[in-house]
Amino acid sequence: MVRVLSDRDLWLLIAQSSVAEMYRPLNLRGADLEGADLSGADLSGANFSGTNLRGVNLAGANLTGAYLADAILDGADLTDANLDGIVLENADMSGCNLEKADLTDANLNKAILTKASLVEANLFRTDLSQSKMDHCDLTRAKLLKTNLSGADLSYADLFEAKFSKTYFNDTKLKGVKNAERAKGFKE
Repeated sequence: MVRVLSDRDLWLLIAQSSVAEMYRPLNLRGADLEGADLSGADLSGANFSGTNLRGVNLAGANLTGAYLADAILDGADLTDANLDGIVLENADMSGCNLEKADLTDANLNKAILTKASLVEANLFRTDLSQSKMDHCDLTRAKLLKTNLSGADLSYADLFEAKFSKTYFNDTKLKGVKNAERAKGFKE
């Protein structure tokens, strides 16, 4: 599928959705936005459910309260993005860059995060239950009250990750790296 909206068109839509008399969150449900540059954009409350965001640049973007259930974000850049309260249930985020992203109160139930980078990410009260996080990098990530029930963290790197009151019911931890260097982690 060929993307119909240019980056300029997307920015015009974003601007129009946020300056009208009555704020209306952007709705791009099911759109194909592969490779778009939306770095630094205010996409709070936007609906991207089922959207193709493969390889999209969302570095520094504000996606507070956005809805991205079933979205495809593999290879996307979400470095330093504000993802507070975002819904990414069943999203494919394979190879995604989430370094220094704030995922406070985010819902990533059943998300695919294979080989994703969550270096220094804030995962406070994040629901990662039943998510697939094999080979992901959690170096120096903060996992306070994070739900990892039924998640697959096989071969994940936990170097200096901080765990506190984290839920590990039925979590797969086969071959995790640097577990002895993680703070508060108990196998």
